[in-house]
Amino acid sequence: MILVRSEFQCKPGRVQEMIDNFKAMSALIEQQSVIKSTRLMTDLSGHFDTVVVESEVESIDAYQAMMQAAFADPDLQTEQAGSMNSIYKTGQRNFYKIEAAYQSKD
Repeated sequence: MILVRSEFQCKPGRVQEMIDNFKAMSALIEQQSVIKSTRLMTDLSGHFDTVVVESEVESIDAYQAMMQAAFADPDLQTEQAGSMNSIYKTGQRNFYKIEAAYQSKD
């Protein structure tokens, strides 16, 4: 399993808009089979106005194919292009191989 970690530095005061955009896309995420689980987080320390999205996927290739298809979708381009560009300043994406996972029994 692969962990995809995308981190966005939002413009000041724009974090909630970014959160709302990701929540609106949750219906699209639930319809596909590539992303197995997702966590949406905001900063409590470190860089201000940070939004982090962590998703688990089976493979990087499947994730990349899903992203290419999404960005080729004219509806998504129209809906997200203007708002996302005005909300965040910069971002980065990292891929990690999950070697082990542990859950608390409590």
